[in-house]
Amino acid sequence: MACESFVIVIDTPSIKRYVFGTDPLNEIRGASARLDWLNRVKMEELLCEHLSKADVKSIYANGGSAQFLVHESDNPTVNMACTNMVRYIRNQTGGEVRVVYGIAPLKDEASYQEAVRRAHFQLRCQREFGTSYRSASLIPTMMECQSASHLPAVHIVNRGTDGIGMLSKASYQKELRGHEARHHGLWDGWMDHLKATGPWPGEKQWNKLRCKSMTDIGDHSSWRNYIGVVYADGNAMGQIVQALNYPETFRQFSEIVDNSIRQACFTALSQIFQAEIEKIRETFEQNRRFGHLAADILLLGGDDLLVAVPADSALDFALKVTEEFERLTQEKIAALKDAESRQFFRDHLGDRGFTISCGVAIAKSNYPFYLSLDLAEQLLKNAKRKDSYGAQLETPGEARIDFHVVTGANSHALKEVREETYQISSIARRTLRPLSCSQLELLHNSVQKLRNVKFPHSKLHELREAALSKMVNQADWRVRDIFVRCRHDRNSSERRALWQAVQNLCPQGYTFDFPWFIKNDQRLMCVADIVDIYNLFRK
Repeated sequence: MACESFVIVIDTPSIKRYVFGTDPLNEIRGASARLDWLNRVKMEELLCEHLSKADVKSIYANGGSAQFLVHESDNPTVNMACTNMVRYIRNQTGGEVRVVYGIAPLKDEASYQEAVRRAHFQLRCQREFGTSYRSASLIPTMMECQSASHLPAVHIVNRGTDGIGMLSKASYQKELRGHEARHHGLWDGWMDHLKATGPWPGEKQWNKLRCKSMTDIGDHSSWRNYIGVVYADGNAMGQIVQALNYPETFRQFSEIVDNSIRQACFTALSQIFQAEIEKIRETFEQNRRFGHLAADILLLGGDDLLVAVPADSALDFALKVTEEFERLTQEKIAALKDAESRQFFRDHLGDRGFTISCGVAIAKSNYPFYLSLDLAEQLLKNAKRKDSYGAQLETPGEARIDFHVVTGANSHALKEVREETYQISSIARRTLRPLSCSQLELLHNSVQKLRNVKFPHSKLHELREAALSKMVNQADWRVRDIFVRCRHDRNSSERRALWQAVQNLCPQGYTFDFPWFIKNDQRLMCVADIVDIYNLFRK
């Protein structure tokens, strides 16, 4: 059989189902670290092992997906190698992770783009038509897994004072990986970053720096044990991917995005927790017991990022990571030695770098994690929507951030809340969200103006209720009435601070008429945004 060249594309459509199928933080960590290792390291190793006589070249392997070029092989051998790889990964994850792949022949570099399209078509067929999952038979004498109730318990785990745990094979493997420091790739990446910038505890102590649960992370928040789940994803990456026409350009693209998202995450976390990090360095040098870093990286790779932090750090982190990602990608593109790749990115991006947008879900630390994750995904989609208010004002492709605070049983239903409470479809919209980075910084400044005069919390609650009144005239009258009742003197004026806080956020092209921003027949109000975000910045 004649030897040929092939493009292999691989994807993991069940990655979120596996990683976030359970609530315990330790299991989420273990699943995320395990998949990251399987994706970045093991996929290439397995293909090279089964295609020992062929030349296997990795274009990229991160974020749950991968692409490889195989030279000097044949279709049945390549198919068998991919099948064995899929079987190995499924076994290593207790049967809960489903990997799909596509293979297409590659004649030469000129046919690369077409080969990738054909391989992706095969992959999509597998993903869309091969959706069945193994069904576990739960007979009456068999117990359900305590973490994943759709699976049978096959392992007994002794948790000391917490009693006995009954876990499925998948959950048991997640918990084991969560306890093994050598598989904490995402956390280790941040620890390596900190170690490179100053004195830092040794690798065996890194696990002691981690919080044990979401509740522990929330305990470090100054605002009622709330945490923030920050979900970030690249803007317009699909358009760039479809235009990539050479393997080297594709490899450069993947490397720039993946390295930048990781570096931006580590840098942003280090800046947010600078005071805590300095304290740990100090206590480490004095050989004293150090505290925890109240953050956890749950997903990181490709152009995806998912991080849990205290509520009063979430928006600061989102702002810093979006700015850092764009800066890093811009620098890496400018530094490319391959002129063809550099020109490709300049043609599509100009002098800018790639951008990401963020969804930030704020909820109690004991709130079901899957609901927080679902809300963060909704917010991320909303931030990336082209028809939202912010897109009319910002540069196309600019990073945007949307946030929402869960305050009641139904307040995670974002679409209904924004429609009914914030009236985003009316001519008198009560929110500016989603926000650009510059708008979020202005909102932070507005909060600071109110904090400087110690604006009463009772008036803040009144303002929010007034701003969200159903009738436009009623909202206008109630906000103005509260404004008039604010304390006002030469040295410290609540009235002046409120006026300036609102005026500070007036979008370009709009006329400020307190408390509204007016343009033609449309009205916008930011009062509810200021109140919602008031406790979400560190004091």
